[in-house]
Amino acid sequence: MTFIEKFEEIKKKIGTPDLSKLTESFAVQVNMTDADCGGAFYIAYIGGNLAIEPYDYHDHTAMIYAKSKDLIDALTGKMDMLAAVMSGKIEVYGNIDHVTALATLHKPRAKRAAAAKKPAEKKPAAKKASAKKAAEQSA
Repeated sequence: MTFIEKFEEIKKKIGTPDLSKLTESFAVQVNMTDADCGGAFYIAYIGGNLAIEPYDYHDHTAMIYAKSKDLIDALTGKMDMLAAVMSGKIEVYGNIDHVTALATLHKPRAKRAAAAKKPAEKKPAAKKASAKKAAEQSA
């Protein structure tokens, strides 16, 4: 897979995020370290707008190095971003708060409501009871 293909996959997974949780501007340069799809892109939140573009960002507030799988897992909530940093799966240089803010971008999928179960139809108890009494009386 090429860098651009992997970048587009990551951008698609982020989708249209909920920006209401973001409180300050940031620009995080992401360096993917995979042998087959390594490269740099940035995620910037400036002036209430989010930009995800496949370029270096020289005035970044943080820079991270990670394999694409670890990055996707952290961005989508499959792996805790801070735990990934602490374990060394993601290396951070700069403001770690800006990196952990990236984990708030992904909206978890809404759980499907359990299909409404129809209550089981109850057979009239009167018929069973009357049949049972009739069997007892004839015996």
